Amino acid sequence: MQTIRNTVTCFAFLLATASLTQAETGAHKDAILVLDASGSMWGQIGGINKIVIAKDVVEGLVRSLPEDQRLGMVAYGHRREGDCNDIETLAQVGAERSALIAKIRALSPNGKTPLSKSVEHAANELNYRKNAATVILVSDGLENCDVDPCALARTLEENGLDFTVHVVGFDVTEEERNGLQCIATETGGEFLTADDADELTAALTQVAAVVEPVAQAEQVQKQTVALKATILTGGPDIQSRLNWEVTNTETGETVFEKINTGYAEFDAVPGTYEATAVWTGWPHQGDRYQGDKSGSRTFTIDTAPRVITVAVDLEIPVTLEAQNAVAEGSPVDVRWSGPDDLGTIISTNALDDGPRTSIYFSTGQKARDAYEKASVKAGQKTDTNGDGTFNQDDIAITQIGGPSQAGAYEVRYTLASPRVILARVPLSVTEGDYSLSAPDVVAAGSTFEVDWSGPLTPGDALFIEKPDLASAYYQGPRTRLTEGEAATITAPPEPGRYEIRYVMFNGYTTYPGMQHAVQVRRPLTVTDVVARITAPDTAVGGSTISMQVEPPGEWEDDAISVVQPGALKSNAKSRNSLIRMKQADGRFYIRVPDLPGQYEIAYFLNPGSRVVTREPLTITRASASVDAPDSVKVGEAFDVTYSGPAFSGDRIIIAPADTPDEKMWGWNANYGFFVKQDENVGTYRENQSTRNLKPGNYEARYVTGLQHIVLARDSIIVTE
Repeated sequence: MQTIRNTVTCFAFLLATASLTQAETGAHKDAILVLDASGSMWGQIGGINKIVIAKDVVEGLVRSLPEDQRLGMVAYGHRREGDCNDIETLAQVGAERSALIAKIRALSPNGKTPLSKSVEHAANELNYRKNAATVILVSDGLENCDVDPCALARTLEENGLDFTVHVVGFDVTEEERNGLQCIATETGGEFLTADDADELTAALTQVAAVVEPVAQAEQVQKQTVALKATILTGGPDIQSRLNWEVTNTETGETVFEKINTGYAEFDAVPGTYEATAVWTGWPHQGDRYQGDKSGSRTFTIDTAPRVITVAVDLEIPVTLEAQNAVAEGSPVDVRWSGPDDLGTIISTNALDDGPRTSIYFSTGQKARDAYEKASVKAGQKTDTNGDGTFNQDDIAITQIGGPSQAGAYEVRYTLASPRVILARVPLSVTEGDYSLSAPDVVAAGSTFEVDWSGPLTPGDALFIEKPDLASAYYQGPRTRLTEGEAATITAPPEPGRYEIRYVMFNGYTTYPGMQHAVQVRRPLTVTDVVARITAPDTAVGGSTISMQVEPPGEWEDDAISVVQPGALKSNAKSRNSLIRMKQADGRFYIRVPDLPGQYEIAYFLNPGSRVVTREPLTITRASASVDAPDSVKVGEAFDVTYSGPAFSGDRIIIAPADTPDEKMWGWNANYGFFVKQDENVGTYRENQSTRNLKPGNYEARYVTGLQHIVLARDSIIVTE
């Protein structure tokens, strides 16, 4: 744990730097510590989760500060996945140290890394425009929320009264160091790392240069040691039913004891000690699992408070083996033994996944039962340890889903409750050999072939999407792949730059980027197409007009629709596909709307329903007349004389006089009769109606068949 101890000293140095003006002003500069609690903090340094290191480091920092040093704390990425606004002030500047320590211990990594917004949040908490302010940022990686941290740091420095950001990087790459270092550089702060012994030594040298001589005298004073116990390394904190004993390794003297507790703390002079934690609260029973669990750790006290975390061993026998490497999307063979009867999970994981996250998983007992059933059916031996039975100590075999993207992963064996990782083995996922061959340029809406190669998995498909689409696919054209066959796909209707994507459809998972992963991309340019329409510029409402159409090369799915000017969607009342519109004379026919007004004849390219061309059309109102008897008796048949266009569906309706025209949609020929070409008289008979006419005032109405427009009407009185 040398890294942790040195890092505490780094923090002390940073705060010492922040407080150099104390002799001049008589007060420490207020500071806020910003702690990275994003999902990547589940990664490990030397076999210890980075979040465990960070929490112990920060707690040690808090304990080491002078009483008059006002410190606040902000954390990010600890509450919600994928949320760049997941930033929380855990403690205001000057908060009680005990409350701050409790907040630190409760942190659990979860989400993204909005470090720039977090620094800005902390600056505003400090009222940095009016007050001298220091922010200490602890992060294990770069910003991933689309904010330029260097530009933000520059802005904060320009706007602040006396603003400084010090940055500590945990297990960061060279690229990440450069990205983090600029934040410190722009604000005049320090940049340190917690994964390089030489750089930490250099930081300690700087500390010696700024700490006042009186601090050296403090080395012989007692220091506070905070004790924590976790279930295994990196597991959850044990907060009750713990018995602690701490001994001086040089003298053998017991310097601290406490029983039936959780967290504990004591003071001790510099020296080397051993802390032993005995947990009497292990919840599982049975010969194989019951009993107290314990762990111990040797540590050294020097000139600063310490936070000592002891890992308690569960003493449960576990074995885990898996393939060292698989191709993208390929299942992983796993062999294991362990406490499946307690509830376990076998999973594939990214290296920095938390214990509650997995890419693909199987419950241990279910997989064990399935293996036993299959083995018995095949007549294979299952008792691998020779005790005559198949139980948790015997090796079982299963397959779990492999990640869809190449990289370094691991297979884990995890206890469900309490949630703790019992074993893990590395897994390398290698690049698949995927390729696409297709035209560089195609016409909008055209169909073309794509040759492809690669290890096909069930459901894999090709998509055409915009290059800047972050997700694997959205709403672009697609086609499923079949082994040994070239793919046929239709180009988008809009011209522009696209890319063809081979998308692997791995097994269902909510893990980002895994169920649908892009394996290979190929650029594609889609050019525009031209269509021409030659049609009348006026038409009678409800009539059918003919036109000449010059479509693009592939037009079978395209359509013509009469629409409102500028409309982007077709009109269902006046729309037809070209293949159905074309008649034997080579012309195209379509029925226009009933309502008079200004319209356009639009050519829709399909799939995609994009308008390629438009021609204006004026629709005039059709003429009609109705002549009905002035009065009729109930149940009496009567003739109605009419004139009108007699287009398909036109009808004469007998309706109550107070029924509005817009309520006529449900009225059909059963309430009257269809009008016919070359006829001008129709007969209304009572037995034709679904409802009998009762005494009252009625109208005979000429109603169009397409949109139920009333073209003419005449009054009728029905008497007894």
